[in-house]
Amino acid sequence: MNHETYLQIDWEYAKENKIRVLRVYGSEPILTLPEQLGDCTLTEIGAYCFAKSPHLPGQYHTTIWKRDQDTAWQVMAQDEDKEKLPLKELCGSFLVELTLPEQIEKIGNLAFYDCVELRKLTIGKNMQQVGSDAFMNCHRLGCLVLQAGVREESGLRQILAQISWDIEVTFQKDGQMEAVLFYPEYFESYDEIAPAHIFGRNIEGEGFRARQSFLNGAVDFVQYDTIFPKACAEENDKTLQKIVTDRLLYPVDLKEVARERYETYFSKRKREIAQVLAGKRQMEQIRFFCERKLFDEEALGEAITEAVRIEWTEGAAGMLSLKQELFATKAKERYSFDDF
Repeated sequence: MNHETYLQIDWEYAKENKIRVLRVYGSEPILTLPEQLGDCTLTEIGAYCFAKSPHLPGQYHTTIWKRDQDTAWQVMAQDEDKEKLPLKELCGSFLVELTLPEQIEKIGNLAFYDCVELRKLTIGKNMQQVGSDAFMNCHRLGCLVLQAGVREESGLRQILAQISWDIEVTFQKDGQMEAVLFYPEYFESYDEIAPAHIFGRNIEGEGFRARQSFLNGAVDFVQYDTIFPKACAEENDKTLQKIVTDRLLYPVDLKEVARERYETYFSKRKREIAQVLAGKRQMEQIRFFCERKLFDEEALGEAITEAVRIEWTEGAAGMLSLKQELFATKAKERYSFDDF
């Protein structure tokens, strides 16, 4: 039995052959927006588009799409019954994951305001402008996928400027992951300097400096690595472990001095890191660190114990096999008088 999903988009022309999305309705909370409507390309997400309160102009267009399982979106024919479609506004607690077309260039003001369950957002490298407070109250947004290479210019910096909480960014090009970076939370406050009524800005957390690590619109990995020494004094172990594991897994432009810092920290926390990775069922990462001798037999044992605790049977079996492969010592099968 085919499972049909539906999508309604209210839209207007932004420029010739370019569309601004104003409001979206869907039948599921995980959505990939279509790229085209006829000869027109979706290039903008309008202000308040996914916010709880719609801000629609007096006149706009409406188009409804449908698709069956893995087929592409198709515009519904005019004579099809559209009155009883299972459509809900994609806003508030209903929107969980969203993939925007790579051609999207702009996100409007307060576009995702109060999307309290939004967990993952995928964007393209063509993003150029992000409106004010675009992600206000989206504190569960912890995963951002950028469909671009690590050397390519993008609008990532503009998006990160709107997100002060913990977020992990994945760089993915042609379906292949090139890097992952963790940007920690930071806090801003202002103190009034009397009697001049001048306000001094205070920033706490290395997450702010990490978000400034860009050069010509692309991430500057070398600059990003300079935050770690101070982060060790200011951030908690959970944050530091994410920074370290991501950089060692994807060592783009990782210099020797920075690598040594990360590996020194990793060595001191390898048992905790192994436990965390097992809890997240990250078998490939566990194997990676074992093969590079960053996990020893004791750390792998911690991962196995955690896998058993969470009833991850497949992972426990895989790690036991890995332990046998990498750490087991072969007993001598024969002895001669020279052994005594």
